[in-house]
Amino acid sequence: MNPAESAQQRLARSRAQMTQWLEADHARREAFAHSGLGQFSALPWVRSIGNHPLASLAFGALTRWWMKPREKRSSTTRVLALGTGLGLLRRRPLLTVATMTLVGALAWWTQIRKRPPARLK
Repeated sequence: MNPAESAQQRLARSRAQMTQWLEADHARREAFAHSGLGQFSALPWVRSIGNHPLASLAFGALTRWWMKPREKRSSTTRVLALGTGLGLLRRRPLLTVATMTLVGALAWWTQIRKRPPARLK
């Protein structure tokens, strides 16, 4: 605060800062409303669950995590994903193999359908 600043100048500066904060908050709320989690939380049954204090706390934590800016994924994410996949394979080998076979068949089928039909000469 500058001592030469008048009360009206301080008030104007304070109002400008308040306006910036409100605009930033409004932008964050709009971004959340248009995200997948925001649209999910707008469902009526999710709102009724959100009225419960513990569920509201959990939704708030999930929202903060969802809206947090993401950094470039580190190698630890890949290691955790690989560890989870291998753990699932060890616990449920038949389910994992069946799921991977189904995903592979769907990927193969979509690639076959994208190709133009072969012309006979």
